[in-house]
Amino acid sequence: MDRCESNLALVDFEQVDQDGYSSGYESTPSDSESSTSTQKPQSNRLIPISHNRGPVKIKEKMSYRNTQALTEQLKVISSIPELCDVTFEVGSEKVKVHGVKVILGTRSRVLYNLILKKQKEAEFQRKADKKDKKNKPSIQTDKVTIVVKKYEPEDFRKIIQFIHSGAVDINSSCVAGLLCGASQFGLDDVERACWDFVNHSVKSGTISKVIPSAKRYIHHKTGQQLLEKIFSLTQQSVDL
Repeated sequence: MDRCESNLALVDFEQVDQDGYSSGYESTPSDSESSTSTQKPQSNRLIPISHNRGPVKIKEKMSYRNTQALTEQLKVISSIPELCDVTFEVGSEKVKVHGVKVILGTRSRVLYNLILKKQKEAEFQRKADKKDKKNKPSIQTDKVTIVVKKYEPEDFRKIIQFIHSGAVDINSSCVAGLLCGASQFGLDDVERACWDFVNHSVKSGTISKVIPSAKRYIHHKTGQQLLEKIFSLTQQSVDL
C-alpha cells in the first residue's frame, strides 16, 4: 500500500438562519408561548424539513489510493492472452507479447495510430474477401496482430509491461531496448529514467556492461545516440 490519505470533515454544518425559517412542523401560538419557559433551546437539534432552503450540507471526503497493488495486477495482464486484444509478434522467432488495446492506445499516441491502422487494414481485407467468392471470408474479430522486427522479445515485453502498469526494472542488459522503445512510442518518463541509468553507470564505472545492449540496437537512431553518448561520457571520465 503506497499511501492512504484521509481528509474528513464529518460534521461541517452550514450556519442556519433562524429568522423566517420554518421547521415544517405546525404549532399554535398557545403551544409556543407555554413551551417557552419550560423547554430547553432547540438550536442544537437537526431540523429535518425546510420549506425555504435545501437540506443542510455535510461535507465528507476521504481519499484512498493503493497504486502498488494496482501496478502488480496490471503487470499480469500481458501474461493472460484471453484478456488481451493485441498481439505483437516480436523478433525473428515471432515471440508473442500481448496487450490491451485501450490501455496501449491511451498511453501512447504512436501505438494508438498503429493499432488504428491495423484495424483498418483488417476491415479492408475482410471486405475484399467477402467480394471475392473464391476466397473464404475471414472470421471477424476485434483482435489485432502487429509484427515487431527490430526489438529483442524480452526488451519489448518490458516496454509493453510499463505501458500497462507504469513500472519497469531497468538494468544494463535491457536499458538500450527500453530507451529505443521509449523514444519511439513517446514514453518520455522512461526515456529520462534510461538516460539517468546510463549516467549513473558511467559514474559507477559499470558502463561497459551497457555497451553490448547498445550495440544490439545500432539500427535504431536512439541506439546510435546511446553509443555515442557512452563513448563521449567515458572519454570525459578518462580525461578527468
